[in-house]
Amino acid sequence: MKRIIIIAVLFFAAFEFSCKKFLDTEQIMNIPSDEAITSVKDLEAVLMGAYDGLQSGDVLGGNMVTYADLLADDTKVNESRLTNFGTKEIYNRATTVQLSPLRNMWAGAYSTINRANLVIYYIDNNLLSGNDFENAKDQFKGEALFIRAITHFEILRFWALPYDVNNPGGNSQLGVPYRTKPTLSGFDDLSMARNTVEEVYASVISDLQQAKQLLAAANVKKSISRASEMAATAYLARVCFSKGDYPNASVYAAEVINSSLYTLNSNADIVKVFQTSGNTATTESIFQLVNIESDQSNAVTYSYNPSDNTAPMLSGADTLKKLYSTLDSRRTKYISIYFSGFIGVKKYQNANPSYNVSILRLAEMYLIKAESDILAGNITTNTYDCYKEVKKRAYGVNWADETIDPANLLDSVRLERRRELLAEGDRYHNIKRMKMNERNNIPWNDPSLLFKIPQEEMSGNPLMVQNP
Repeated sequence: MKRIIIIAVLFFAAFEFSCKKFLDTEQIMNIPSDEAITSVKDLEAVLMGAYDGLQSGDVLGGNMVTYADLLADDTKVNESRLTNFGTKEIYNRATTVQLSPLRNMWAGAYSTINRANLVIYYIDNNLLSGNDFENAKDQFKGEALFIRAITHFEILRFWALPYDVNNPGGNSQLGVPYRTKPTLSGFDDLSMARNTVEEVYASVISDLQQAKQLLAAANVKKSISRASEMAATAYLARVCFSKGDYPNASVYAAEVINSSLYTLNSNADIVKVFQTSGNTATTESIFQLVNIESDQSNAVTYSYNPSDNTAPMLSGADTLKKLYSTLDSRRTKYISIYFSGFIGVKKYQNANPSYNVSILRLAEMYLIKAESDILAGNITTNTYDCYKEVKKRAYGVNWADETIDPANLLDSVRLERRRELLAEGDRYHNIKRMKMNERNNIPWNDPSLLFKIPQEEMSGNPLMVQNP
């Protein structure tokens, strides 16, 4: 009887513990314990685990592109291909606390963040020593800060109301918890309130600025497969652009452009940035998530590819027929307009799930620089040059120099961004920045666009507040 009572007590204790500490388990699994991290090699293994988490289709490996494109207006959705308790609810803006894809995205993101935090913790507390550690710590910390920053930023854009660019410094709407301490055991308290959107943006920018400095000190200017000084700079351009800090967005984008480390792919190779594998990259790639045959984690390819001779879940909206000129090679290289009227997105057609995932590329920097100059009231000849650089590449032999009325330049740049970044998840977030309506005329800040915070977080974090 005594044994039965003990077992019962342990069962209920374990049950209660499992409900409250689900995220602890998710975050500490598959990383070395404190005792196991005794060398730089061990610490790098944790860092590689953070990259592995980032690479997952649930995090930056593709689903964030798919979910953004489900809610924006440049795609046509084949509702017969939507999955119950997943993409169907996301498309209908009716997410719940129990949706597995969103539970996996949230848990996967914070697991990735936790691994990055563990690397930072070991470095900041000098828990290792020796020449190898001294030589590696700037680079490792810079990479970890980069991963922590971009992961928080990307999930913020789905779980929080967007940054209001007309209210700089005053975005007090609820964001996400910005976690900077690692979970070291299953008994750590993970209670944490949501930071405001303003606070999250400030932390993201601070982390990226530190990452940029550390990676510069480590002489990691550019990298095919990992974070680098230029990747941190490019992400700073994206983040500042997203919050309407156009002067700084222009400065960061210009730094990447003027580094001379990147060039646009040729017109003939315009889609190649989406079709590399392993430790290969095109000259346009600033940051990508590396995949090999055994990974198969490029999740975006599944959404845009036909299956069993049926239309894919996502194809081009009818509006794309008028978006591209017949002289624009993207009309046949980014999309394909069939006689039936169906518009295939060729960036990912017949793509292999082992292809690398393009996160940042030079074309975006040109477009950020051009639009930021205009909105900051600092139009120069370089502003025109950045806009034309992208369009000139797209037109190839059909290019003829054009004169644009300054009054129409903003519309031209924004239209070019829409053409160039099609099906990369950009349109959904950019509509919010411009305060336009999303698909079906849903207002840019409508709460129905917010994902529900997963049940595990709600149960295990008493300070958490659910989205409406």
